Amino acid sequence: QYFTLLYFYKIVSKHTLSSADGTSYSFNRNVRGHWSIENNLHWQLDVSFREDQSRIRKDNAPENMSTLRKITLQLLNLMPEKKSVKRKRKMAGWNDEYLMSVLQNCQIRCE
Repeated sequence: QYFTLLYFYKIVSKHTLSSADGTSYSFNRNVRGHWSIENNLHWQLDVSFREDQSRIRKDNAPENMSTLRKITLQLLNLMPEKKSVKRKRKMAGWNDEYLMSVLQNCQIRCE
């Protein structure tokens, strides 16, 4: 049996008002660059913290946990070693000395 797949494309126009000077090409490049950063952040949070599997849903808890995850991600990214964020997070959970080095590293770099 053969199946024919039909793909339907919907053409969407998006209009944006802006006072910024430039061409539509430069505007599009800036918008795509912004979304690239957002997508990379979401991917990193999902891989390192399994954010998509989170079952936290009540009241302000989802926003609070999201903020804590983002802060933790920034702290772990400040560490100079070349280990994955997921591995650094696990090391900080298992080893209090490593956790203190993460926090002290932030204090040194944030001053």
